[in-house]
Amino acid sequence: MHFTIHSVDVSKEDSQDTPTSDQENQSPAPPQETIVEEEEKFDKRRLEEKFAVLNTGIYECRSCGFKYDEAVGDPSYPIPPGFQFDKLPDDWRCPTCGAAKSFFESKSVEIAGFAQNQQFGLGGNALTSGQKAILIYGSLFFFFVLFLSGYFLQ
Repeated sequence: MHFTIHSVDVSKEDSQDTPTSDQENQSPAPPQETIVEEEEKFDKRRLEEKFAVLNTGIYECRSCGFKYDEAVGDPSYPIPPGFQFDKLPDDWRCPTCGAAKSFFESKSVEIAGFAQNQQFGLGGNALTSGQKAILIYGSLFFFFVLFLSGYFLQ
């Protein structure tokens, strides 16, 4: 018994010039140059994508893990609450290990969706994926409980 394997590219089925099954066996494979060109076009479009990144105001020390929160400040220096990390004095150091400001990295959250689409919608575009999950499943749970409460009316 002899088995032959035929693979069909289903991504091109929607185009109007799809070959029939007889033409499919006779048509040669596309040249390698066109495949490379398609990949380059794909990569260029990927580079244009810009996701919305929200700064949380928390900066973490890479050496010890200490977290500087702008909303809390640093009472040991004394830095008041609400003081931006970028405006900290140059002689400020990590209270735990003494590392410089350059050892801190910003903790940011990537918001689902593109940056240019954030002004659309009813505020749902500015939510993180975790917040969206809580909103969706919380509302489903609420309406489920509301539906079940109808049985207890009598």
